Amino acid sequence: MRVNEKIRNISFWIVDFVSGGKIRRHYLDIKDSIENPSKKPIIDKQSKFLQDVLNHAVTSTVFYKDIIPENLENFPVVNKEIVRSSYQKIQSQKHKNSKKIGVSTSGSTGASFTVYQDINKKTRNTADIIYFSELCGFNIGYKLFYLRFWNMFKKKNKLASFFQNITPIDVFDLSSDSIKDLVNVLKNDKSNKGMLGYASSFDKICKYLDTINSTPIHCKLRSVIGMSERLDPLTKKSMKKYFDVDMVSRYSNAENGMIAQQPSQKEYFIINWASYYVEILDFNNDTRVTPGTFGRIVITDLFNYDTPMIRYDTGDIGIMNYIEDDNITRLVLTKVEGRKMDMIRSTSGEILSTSILLVINKYKEVKQRQIIQKTADQYLIKLKTENNVFEKENEFIKEFKEYLGEDALIKLEYVSEIPLLNSGKQRAIINEFSA
Repeated sequence: MRVNEKIRNISFWIVDFVSGGKIRRHYLDIKDSIENPSKKPIIDKQSKFLQDVLNHAVTSTVFYKDIIPENLENFPVVNKEIVRSSYQKIQSQKHKNSKKIGVSTSGSTGASFTVYQDINKKTRNTADIIYFSELCGFNIGYKLFYLRFWNMFKKKNKLASFFQNITPIDVFDLSSDSIKDLVNVLKNDKSNKGMLGYASSFDKICKYLDTINSTPIHCKLRSVIGMSERLDPLTKKSMKKYFDVDMVSRYSNAENGMIAQQPSQKEYFIINWASYYVEILDFNNDTRVTPGTFGRIVITDLFNYDTPMIRYDTGDIGIMNYIEDDNITRLVLTKVEGRKMDMIRSTSGEILSTSILLVINKYKEVKQRQIIQKTADQYLIKLKTENNVFEKENEFIKEFKEYLGEDALIKLEYVSEIPLLNSGKQRAIINEFSA
């Protein structure tokens, strides 16, 4: 660490110590839980966290008051719409007059809504982020280039930005010129640094570097985390090529926090069992699926006592399975595929993995893409190519029929740009058909 980085790091922990050391205690608990998942004291502690929040929900909310809390499966599965419409009943009566923090979803794929978190939950989430950031090479004190749609979020005040060392980058300003300026800033900045932002933003940066035939950029970039969108493995390879950094994907949401993250050079996600209980449920009912099977990602937040989020359907789908890593057996997310409404089906009705997007990567002429399912057998694929020319159009459609079905009706539309959502995110797959 450089001197100014050490000062920021030490200052952060001194402030926490003077305030009672709450972040440090949470951090050590998370570290112990994630690194020793099979030890009985850890398992017992996590079981207690779960039981405590279930008991709290039953004794302090109108929504859950008639439920027997001994078994998580006695609780109903809720989603964003249920939480929004029943918020007064779900919010803890014991915490109504307590200090709390409001966190809001962006509403990228529906109406936004706000969830309130008690101060202990907010502290826990801070500790979650610190620990998982360290796992991929980012330490407190390093400079963080944060790519998001900043107009939708309250920017840090100048004092907070100084101590947290954050440089905000607005994704709506990622033109070729602004990317060129950003790369120059990275080159000239001598500090250790990390980048955090929407996965599609890094794809755009890499595509720009491809177009100028850039050589590797040496800039002390220690950590890159993609969030909010599926991270294309090709983008990870490109970030390694240009910045010599192992990019990872983080699975989180605004209403809960840091749920899972990829380890460096791995494709699976370590689940944050320290702070959440995660289930994978069937698409058609609320029963748990067997390991290795696609289903809905449903989480129980172990620390939000202001608004108990129990069996909350995130709207995402994935696969959970056991892996062996460093002589530790872990239950991890082997796939996180994004929102169910952003999944497409073949003409036979089979849900297709978003890995189908990788098929497009081999066509170097394609700069941007978006797949839209219109009906059971009709698909619109929007492509951005140089001068709207794509000589391999017939080969492209033929290959996609191998995945979508030989009877698939595929239309290509050439566009100048795939527009970003109001949140600054980019939807690569859209399903307008309800199967």
